[in-house]
Amino acid sequence: MLGLIGSFSLLAAFVAALLAVVGYYQATTQPTEPVWRRLGRWSWSVSTVGVMVASGILFYLLLDHQYQYAYVYQNSSLEMPFKYQFSAFWSGQEGSFLLWILYSGFVGWALMRWAGSYENPVMTVVAFCQVFMVSMVVGLQFGAFQIGSSPFTLLAERFPDAPVFQSDPNFVPSDGTGLNDLLQNPWMVIHPPTLFIGFASMIVPFAFAIAALWQRRYTEWVRPALPWTLFGVMILGVGIAMGGYWAYVTLSFGGYWAWDPVENSSLVPWLIGVAAIHTMIVQKKSGNSQKASLLLSIFAYLFVVYSTFLTRSGVLGDVSVHSFVDLGLYSQLVLWISAMALVGVGLFIYRYRELPTPKKEPNLLSREFMIFSGAMFLTAWAAVIILGTSSPIIGQLFRENPSIVPIEFYNRWTLPLALGFVFLIGVGQLFWWNKMTVESMNRVLLRPLVLATACTIAVLIFTPFVEQTVVLPAQEGGAPLASTQAAGFLAGFGTLWASHGQGLMLAMLLFFAFFALFGNGSVLWRIGRGNLRLAGGAITHIGFAITVLGIISSGAFSNPLARDGQVTQNGVEQRDNFVLVNGQTRLLNGYQVTYSGTELNERGRTLYIIDIVDRRGRAYTLKPEVYQSEADDQWIQHPDLKKWMEKDLYLSVTPSAMYENPEDEENPGRVTLREGGAVTIGNQEYMVRLAALSRTEDPAYQNDSTEVAVVADLEVTNLETQETRTLTPVYRVQTDGTQQFVQYSVADWGMTVVLSGIDVGTGEVEFIFEGVRVMPEDWIVVTAYEKPFISLLWFGIILLSLGFCVSVARRVQDQRLSIRRGLA
Repeated sequence: MLGLIGSFSLLAAFVAALLAVVGYYQATTQPTEPVWRRLGRWSWSVSTVGVMVASGILFYLLLDHQYQYAYVYQNSSLEMPFKYQFSAFWSGQEGSFLLWILYSGFVGWALMRWAGSYENPVMTVVAFCQVFMVSMVVGLQFGAFQIGSSPFTLLAERFPDAPVFQSDPNFVPSDGTGLNDLLQNPWMVIHPPTLFIGFASMIVPFAFAIAALWQRRYTEWVRPALPWTLFGVMILGVGIAMGGYWAYVTLSFGGYWAWDPVENSSLVPWLIGVAAIHTMIVQKKSGNSQKASLLLSIFAYLFVVYSTFLTRSGVLGDVSVHSFVDLGLYSQLVLWISAMALVGVGLFIYRYRELPTPKKEPNLLSREFMIFSGAMFLTAWAAVIILGTSSPIIGQLFRENPSIVPIEFYNRWTLPLALGFVFLIGVGQLFWWNKMTVESMNRVLLRPLVLATACTIAVLIFTPFVEQTVVLPAQEGGAPLASTQAAGFLAGFGTLWASHGQGLMLAMLLFFAFFALFGNGSVLWRIGRGNLRLAGGAITHIGFAITVLGIISSGAFSNPLARDGQVTQNGVEQRDNFVLVNGQTRLLNGYQVTYSGTELNERGRTLYIIDIVDRRGRAYTLKPEVYQSEADDQWIQHPDLKKWMEKDLYLSVTPSAMYENPEDEENPGRVTLREGGAVTIGNQEYMVRLAALSRTEDPAYQNDSTEVAVVADLEVTNLETQETRTLTPVYRVQTDGTQQFVQYSVADWGMTVVLSGIDVGTGEVEFIFEGVRVMPEDWIVVTAYEKPFISLLWFGIILLSLGFCVSVARRVQDQRLSIRRGLA
C-alpha cells in the first residue's frame, strides 16, 4: 500500500512539474495575466510536496526493513547500523535521483521568494529541467516502453524470472543485501547529500543565463545570479572535498584523488562554475566578458547533466568503481542532455549577434584581463579533464573495448594549466581595475615575489623535494647525484631543469602557490582594516593557495616507511611496503613497528594491531581493518591514520590470506611468483621478490645442447640483517626436449633455490627452496606513509569555503539593496 502511495506521489509530481512549465512559460510570455504565475507556483508546490511524500515513504520502507521492495532489498540489511540505514536512501540510483529532485524543489521555492522580476523565465527553465529529473523515477510502463525506474518497484516485479518468485510469488526475503562495504563510512552519510545540494543549486545560474538570452536582458541578470552561483560552487566544492576525504580515510591506495571518471565528472562543473564567477564579476564591474559569463553559466550546468549521464547510463560501468548500474535510463539521459544543450547553447548561438560587445578591450595590466585569463585557464583545465574522462565513450568510435586514459595524462596536461591559474590568482587581487602602470605594478608585486622566492628556496634546500618528485640518475658507485642539503641543491635543480620538466613545473607551482598566498595575504590585510565584508575573494584565494601547498607537501614529500630516501644503483626506488610477522618488530626510517596480533571490532571485523614508536619517541597503536565482504567475498581494506598538525601517518594492511599462494602444504619450499611479485619465506627470515625473468644467451648459463635458457633475478632480503642478495637460478630446455634446473646456493644462509617451472599463459614462475623453514602462519604486508603537512590541504579547503561564504553574504546584501533601489 505504501509503495502505491509513493508511486502515485511521484506521478503527481511529474504531472505537476509539467503544469509548472506551462504556467511559468505563459506567465513569461503574458506578464499581464497573473493567473499563469499562480498556476506555475501552485503546480511547483504540488510537485515538491509529492516528492516530499515519496521521500518520506522511502525512508520509512528502509527503516522498517520492507524487503519486498527491490530498492530496500538491494541497499539495506538488518545488520547495518542506523546511520547507514539512513544513508541507504541515496546510495542507489533511484534514491539519489529522488534526493536531487527534492533539493531542486526547495531551490524552486527559494527562487519564488528571491528571484524578483526574473521569477517567471527562471522558473520556466527550472521546472523544465525538473520534468526530466522526475521522469527518471516515475516508473511509468507502456508495454515494452518504460519511463524511469521507480524506487517503489517490488522485488518480484524487478526480477520476475527468479525461481523463488516462480514457485512463490508472495515471497519476501528475511534480509537485504545491504550497502557496499566501502559506502558504510560516516563521510558517505554526508558527502552525497552535500554534493546533490551543489548539483541542484547549479541549475540557477543556468536558468538566469537562459532567461537573460530569452528576454534580451543581457546585462542586469548577473546581479541576482551571482549569489546563487557562489553558493552552488561553494557547496559543490565542499561535497567534492568530502569525497576526497572519504577516499583518504577509507580506501587503501594512500591518497584522496585518483582521477577516477566519476570524481572528474563532478570536478569539471565546479571548475567551470568558478570560471563563470570570475567572468560575472568582471561583467558586473566593467561590462566586459558578457558572452563568457553567459556561456560558462550554461556549460557549468550542462556538465552537471553530463556527469549524471556518465555515472548513471552504464557507459563507465567497466572503468569506474563509482558508477551506477544501467537501469535502462540511457535514452532518457541522452534526451535530457540534448534538451538542455539545445535550449542553452542553441539560444546563445541564436542571440549571439545581439549580445553587447565592450566599448574597449581591457588593458593587459588590469584586473579585468587577469581575472578573465584565469577563467580561461580554468576552462581549459576542465576541457582537458572532460576529454580524458570521456575517452571510453570517444574510444568506442575506433575500437570495441576502449580503456580510460592513464593518470599520467591528467598530470601532464593539468599541471601547466594549474601553474597559470595559481599565478593569476596571485596577481588578480593585487592589480587594479581598468589599468595599472609599470611602476605601480612593480610596487605591489615586489613584496609577494620576494617572500615567495625566499620560501621556495628554503623548501628546495631544506626538504627532500628534488629526490621525492623525480628519481635522479646515480653516479658510479651508486651515490645519488643530488642530496637534500644546500651543497647538492644546484646540481639537483640543474638535473630537474634539464631532464624532468614535470618536476620543474611542480617546483614552479610551489613558488606560485607561495606568491598567491603572500599576494592575497597583503590584500586581506589591507581590506580587513577597512571592510571585512569585501574580503571574500582574498580569503578564497588564500584558501586555494594553502590547498595547493597541501597537495604539494602531502604528495611530493610523501615518504614510505619502507624506503630510506635513496635510490638503487639502477635508478629504481625501493619498495614502499614491508612484511611483518606476528610478534615481530622492525625499525624502518626511524619508526619502530610491531605487529601485535588481531582483535575484532563491534561488527565482528578483524583489526590488525600495529604498535608504533616514532622518531620523537611517541608511542601509539594503529588498527587498520581488513575483512571479507559477506555479499561477494571481496576483500575490504580500511586504513588507519595517526594525525598531527605537521603530518599524518597513514597505514594499511594486506594479510597473508589475501595472497593466492602464501604456502604449499604438500611442498613447503614451493613458491609461485609473477614478475614483480614478492612473498615471505621462513619463520621471520626472508623476503623473496622476482625482480626479472628473461631469456639469456650468456654462455655461463648454457651448454652445448641448450636450446633455450631462462634466468630469474630473485631479490632475497634477510629480514633480520636487512641484507639483500640477488639469486639467479636457471631453467634450461635442451635440444632433445628435456629440462634442466640449475640451482643457486647461498652457503652462509644455508639456502638453495631451483627455478622449477614457468607457466607462459599466466606468467607464473615456480621456485623450490631448500634449507629454509616453512612460511609462518600469521604475517602481513604493511604499507605505511608519512604525509607531511597534509593538514594544509584540509585547512585550505575550509578557508576557501569560508571565503565563498563571505562572498555570498556580500552579494546577497548587494542584491537586496538593488531590489530596494529598483535596480533588479
